[in-house]
Amino acid sequence: MKFILFAFSFIATISFAQTSLSGGIYASETWDAVGSPYTVSGNLVVFEGVEITVEPGVIVQFDPGAGLELRGKLSSIGTEADPISFTTSLSTPIMGSWNGIKVIGTTNPLGVGNQVTMEYTKGMYAQTFINLDVAYHGPYNFKHCYFAQNQKVNEDGGSPSTNFDYCTFEANHQALDWCQFDNRASHCSFINNYIGLVGIEKVDTCYFSGHTSFAMSPYGVTTGCKIENNVIGVKTGFNAVNHTFVNNTVINNEVGMQISSFFNGSHNVTGNTICNNSTYNVKLLSSNNADLGMNCWCSTDENQILSTIYDGYDNTSYGLVTVSPVSNICDQPLIVNTPELPISDLSVSVYPNPFSETIHFKTETESIISLSIFDAFGRLILTDEFQSEIRIEGLDLDKGIYLYTLTSEDGSSFVGKLIKQ
Repeated sequence: MKFILFAFSFIATISFAQTSLSGGIYASETWDAVGSPYTVSGNLVVFEGVEITVEPGVIVQFDPGAGLELRGKLSSIGTEADPISFTTSLSTPIMGSWNGIKVIGTTNPLGVGNQVTMEYTKGMYAQTFINLDVAYHGPYNFKHCYFAQNQKVNEDGGSPSTNFDYCTFEANHQALDWCQFDNRASHCSFINNYIGLVGIEKVDTCYFSGHTSFAMSPYGVTTGCKIENNVIGVKTGFNAVNHTFVNNTVINNEVGMQISSFFNGSHNVTGNTICNNSTYNVKLLSSNNADLGMNCWCSTDENQILSTIYDGYDNTSYGLVTVSPVSNICDQPLIVNTPELPISDLSVSVYPNPFSETIHFKTETESIISLSIFDAFGRLILTDEFQSEIRIEGLDLDKGIYLYTLTSEDGSSFVGKLIKQ
């Protein structure tokens, strides 16, 4: 009997273990589930030659203003069943509350290459989750990762080979920003961010929806993507760089493509389906003409197609768009492999949505739920707590799109979009 009581006491102790981290880490170590959660206060520095290995199921939480400076190496390999989380320590999470992970290129971070590897890892509520602006030891690989409620997911001034594969970016102010040299985003989902993707050199088979500024600004090669239900689908300047934008679907946005510059002869913009965008299929804001022949417009009537395009006929400051020849791929539906979105941890009902002044939130859990509502710029509008159901009245908000997060006591979360009409 005494042995049984001792065993129970030991199990209870490790279930509630937590580890505090601050200052410097001078020797390689492993962060395991026994020591989780790991709480970082201040700026934690991982020195050159040191490797941190994070095991599945570990939670690393950062106090407000805290961050991780990585001069060594970080391996964060979770599993689908037990992902790893880098997040805020706040009980009511706020976008951008901790600084993020800043990677420093050094002379020998345990050998050149693979300085950062993440799989099945969540990065949430950081100012810039992964800052690679002065990192030089690629490739930096992120696979099956989930990024939410960050001011930015990345900052990248040109580190070699940064790769995002099968990742989801949801409800960030900006998801990916300028990974232009031999970098890619492949089979990723970009959902309900303010800005989706800017300046990635290779983008293929990605899905973009619900962006309140614009979904993507391509740089280099973009193929096989589906871009729908955004304010602006594609916002770009096809300038001196050789752009390839081929076999993408741009539909059901307010503006399909907004083009600020276009130099004919250096770009391949063909084989795309661009139609059913509510304001304009294309909005040309450049004095140069733009050749957009060999694309599908869901019509073969050139006059009807041109009526969905804003160019020099609408404002003489701008050039003219050519759509001829119209591609016959309109008769062959473009099939885009849209990646599956992650299943949310909470079952949530929100109604009515769109709403006027009153809105209900209802969950199927009995735990205490923290509610936060943000505007499209990530500014906190409202916080509250409830159990099972809450009715919020008198929401005097401007018309537009808002984001909300629901977080339970066990860390389960849900991110969604509200529309104020």
